[in-house]
Amino acid sequence: MDNYALLVYAKEDIEKNRWFIDRLTSLFKERGVDLLLKTPEDAEEVADPFFVINRSRDHLVSKSFEEKGIRSFNNSETVRIGNDKLAEYGLFKKLGLPVMETVPGDTAPKDIPFSFPLVVKERAGHGGSGVFMAEDEAELSRILEGRDPSKYIIQEMCDEPGTDTRLYILGGKVISAIKRTSGGDFRSNFSLGGSAEAEEIDEETKAFARIVCDELDPDYIGLDLIRHKGGRTVNEIEDAAGARMLYANTDIDIADLFVRYIMKKLSKTPKMG
Repeated sequence: MDNYALLVYAKEDIEKNRWFIDRLTSLFKERGVDLLLKTPEDAEEVADPFFVINRSRDHLVSKSFEEKGIRSFNNSETVRIGNDKLAEYGLFKKLGLPVMETVPGDTAPKDIPFSFPLVVKERAGHGGSGVFMAEDEAELSRILEGRDPSKYIIQEMCDEPGTDTRLYILGGKVISAIKRTSGGDFRSNFSLGGSAEAEEIDEETKAFARIVCDELDPDYIGLDLIRHKGGRTVNEIEDAAGARMLYANTDIDIADLFVRYIMKKLSKTPKMG
């Protein structure tokens, strides 16, 4: 069998991730694996790839290859939950992790069990897109006007907005933690102009990551934590975690670590033997 594998990205994400794509492609080439870049629409055209790296945020891509016995990084359940903020909230609650109270976006204002201001998030949003703050019921109505509320969540506002910490997790281990701080926005996303710096984290915070990893068995993810009432609160899983902050603030080459991790995992499978 030829040693070729798939790297799957949504078409609109390819150019802004070109450096990371090229880095992965080069590192696998050194190991005798041709990494073919495909969109979700084109991925099924490739027969019997060695493995799949799915960074398209479409869990059906991972699922379709898993059903053929082909390893996907991340697995389909991680991709599904990591791209649905309502599913993430349900998972965190189930696991007993600290989390901001959350209700579906179509919840009637009178039934929301927390007070304004509150946060409205697109369930499938990422990078700070589709996130809004509502100061009152009228503003909440304006935000959701013309939108399908079932595709959103409504969330309690933390008492320290504009700052969070992303844990970079590979193979169930925290590789690094990066603190992000906004320049006046309640969202702290680096892609929106916030600042970032490496941060030391305690064992309790690392335990949050272990609990999530024990449940989902992810390969490479980000886990975002916010601060509320003096402690850390689990906020979101980032399935296709961006690496810009990591390269800008540490000497960690996460692409190289990811490639080494994948090759080690696959060395134990029949396809490598």
